[in-house]
Amino acid sequence: MRISTNMIYSSGTNGILNNQAAQLKTYNQITSGRRVVTPEDDPVAASQVLINTQAQEVNKRYMENQGQAKDSLKLVETQLNSVVNALQEVLDKTIQAGNTTLNDANRVAIANELEVRLKELTAVANSQDGNGHYLFAGYQSTVRPFSDPPDIPPPPPGPYNNTNPYVTFEGDQGIRELQVDASRQMEITESGVDIFMRVRDRNGNVSDQSVFDTMKNLIDTLRTPVANDPVAAAALPGAISSALDDLYAAKDNAVSVRSTVGAKLAELDSLASASSDIDIQYSSIISDLRDLDYASALSDLSKQQVQLQASQKAFMSVSSLSLFSML
Repeated sequence: MRISTNMIYSSGTNGILNNQAAQLKTYNQITSGRRVVTPEDDPVAASQVLINTQAQEVNKRYMENQGQAKDSLKLVETQLNSVVNALQEVLDKTIQAGNTTLNDANRVAIANELEVRLKELTAVANSQDGNGHYLFAGYQSTVRPFSDPPDIPPPPPGPYNNTNPYVTFEGDQGIRELQVDASRQMEITESGVDIFMRVRDRNGNVSDQSVFDTMKNLIDTLRTPVANDPVAAAALPGAISSALDDLYAAKDNAVSVRSTVGAKLAELDSLASASSDIDIQYSSIISDLRDLDYASALSDLSKQQVQLQASQKAFMSVSSLSLFSML
C-alpha cells in the first residue's frame, strides 16, 4: 500500500483536530458544570431533562398560586375575626340593654354605640385586598359590595327586611378560585351574601333579614321611648330576645365560615409541603441526567491533553520522514 505525503499530513491534521475538539467539549462541560451541554451530547437524557424541566415549571406555578391563595385566605380569615369580635361586642351590649333597670336614656346610649358597631361591620364587609379588590363582592371584585349605612335619625321609621334593606348588596354570589394543584381548584374568597345578607340560624334555616337589618331594628327599638308607653314597654323584651337570636345566628355563621377558611389554610400547608418535595425530586432527576461528574471529567481532560500532545509529537516525527532528507 502506497501512502502519500499528502495522506500523512491529512491524517495527522485530522487526528490533532479531533483531539482538540474532544478536549474543547470536555472543557465546556467543566465550565458549565453539565454533562449534557447540547442535545447531541446525549439525546435521550436531553429529552428527559426537557420533560422534567417543564413539569417542574408547572409545579412552581402551582406553588405560586398556593402562596397567593394563602395570602388571600389569611386576609379573609382576619376580616372574619373582626366580624366575630364586632358581633360579640354587639351581643354584650344587647344583653346589657335587656337589663330592666335601664331607662330610656341608657338604652339610647347603647343604641349610639351599636350604630358605631354597625358602621364598623359595614366597613369590614367592604374590606379590600392589596390589589384593591373587594373580598366579599364575588366576581364583581371592583364594585363596592355593601352600601354605607346613613346616620340613623331618631325616631326611626323601621322595621326593615330583605324587601326593604337598610344596607344593600351590589356584588354577586361568585367565589373566586385558583388552581393550586393539578386536580384542585381552591376558593380564595367567601360569599358576602351568605355571611352578611342571608344569615342562617342554628337550625340551618335562612333568616328573613341581614345582620345589618337586625342591628338596625335593634337600634330602632332601643331608641324608642317606653317610659310612658306600656305597649312599647311590653314589646321591648321580646324585641331584644329576637335580636339576640338573630345576632347569635350571625355570629355562629361567621364562626362557621371562618372554620372553613381555616381548613383551607391547613390544606394549603399540606399542598405546599407536597409541592416542595416534588420540586426537590424534579431537581434531583434533572441533576442526575444533566450534571457533570467533575472527577471523571477532569480525568478525561488530563487524558485528552496527553493524547493531544502525543499526536502532535507523532505528527512531527512522521512528517519529518522524507526521501529528500536522505539525498
